[in-house]
Amino acid sequence: MTWRELSADRLFELKDPLIVDVRSPCEHKAEYIPTSVNIALLEDDERALIGTIYAVEGEMVARRRALKIISPKIPDIVDRILELKKSGQHIVIHCWRGGLRSETVASFITVVGIDCWRLTGGFKSWRKTVIEDFARDQYPFTPVVLHGRTGVGKSDLLCALEKSGAQVLNLEQLANHRGSVFGALGLDAQPTQKNFESELWLKLRTFGEGPVFLEAESRKIGKISLPEFLVKRISSGRKVLVDGSVPCRVKRIVDEYAGMFSDDVKAEAVSAIQNLRVRLGSKRTAEICELGLKGNLSQAIEALLTEYYDPMYDGHLNRNAPYEVTVSGDDISRASQQLAIFS
Repeated sequence: MTWRELSADRLFELKDPLIVDVRSPCEHKAEYIPTSVNIALLEDDERALIGTIYAVEGEMVARRRALKIISPKIPDIVDRILELKKSGQHIVIHCWRGGLRSETVASFITVVGIDCWRLTGGFKSWRKTVIEDFARDQYPFTPVVLHGRTGVGKSDLLCALEKSGAQVLNLEQLANHRGSVFGALGLDAQPTQKNFESELWLKLRTFGEGPVFLEAESRKIGKISLPEFLVKRISSGRKVLVDGSVPCRVKRIVDEYAGMFSDDVKAEAVSAIQNLRVRLGSKRTAEICELGLKGNLSQAIEALLTEYYDPMYDGHLNRNAPYEVTVSGDDISRASQQLAIFS
C-alpha cells in the first residue's frame, strides 16, 4: 500500500472523498475545503510553539521538537481517520501546501494497509484552482435574476423553485446574511471570504445547462464580496421582477424576525438602524427605533419599507427595466409556477 499524489483540479472527480485537513484548528476555521474534516497534527498552541522554535533555534531543532509532540498522537489520528472512512471511500490528506504534515499522516495511513491520496500543493493549490475557475467562468448555466423591493419574497421564491427541482443559487444563504442593514440580526457570524468562495465553487459545479435562479445582489452581502464574474453574470442575466403588497411584505418580515429579539439582538438592531440617519434624519430614525422597541414591529417595518428601502430600491428597479416577466410574491406558489417558462 502507498499514498499517491492528487492534483487539486481532480479532487472532486473522486466520488464522496473523505478529505482530511491535518492543519491546526485555527487554520481550518479560517479557510477550508468544503466537506473536509479537521484532524489536526498540531494544535494551535503547538503550531505557534514550533514556529517560535524555528525562528529562534532553526529548522532542525524545530523538526525534532515537532516529532516529540506528534509521535504519541499518530495512532489516535490514524484511528480517527479510519473510523470516519466509509466502505470504498477515498481518503485525501492535505495541509497548507503539501508539505511534511500531510506527508506524515499519509505515510502512517499506508503503514496500516490503507491506500490514500495526498493533495498536491495542499490548500494553497486548491485555492488557486478556485480562483482560476472563477476567472475562466466557463459555467454553462443561464442566470435568471430576481429583482424586487425588500420583503417581496425573493428568498422564499428561491426556496420554492429549488423544491420544485429548479437550479437555484441562494447567495444570501451561502453568505449567511440577508443582504440588508439588518441582514445579520439573529444569525451566526458570516463565513470568511475564502470559505464563502469555496462553498460557492462547489455549488456552481452542480449546475448544468439551463436557467439558474438567483437574487439581484449587490457586490457585497454583508462583509462578503461577490467574485467579479458573478457580478457580471447578475448584471447581464435574464430579469424577473417580483412585486408585492405592503401588508404582505410587512407580515413576511415580521414573521421572519419575530421571536428572535433577545436583548442582544435588540442592541444589534438599535445599532444597525443608526446607519439610516443619513437618509431618514436623526429624529425620524429615533422615532422608528422607538416604535420597534415598544413592540410596534409592524409599524416600524412599514415605515422602514416606505420611507427608506422602497425609495432606495426603486432607482435600481427602474435602471434594470424592462423585465421579461413580473410575478407577485404575495402568492409564492403561483409565482414559482409562472417562472416555469424559463425551463
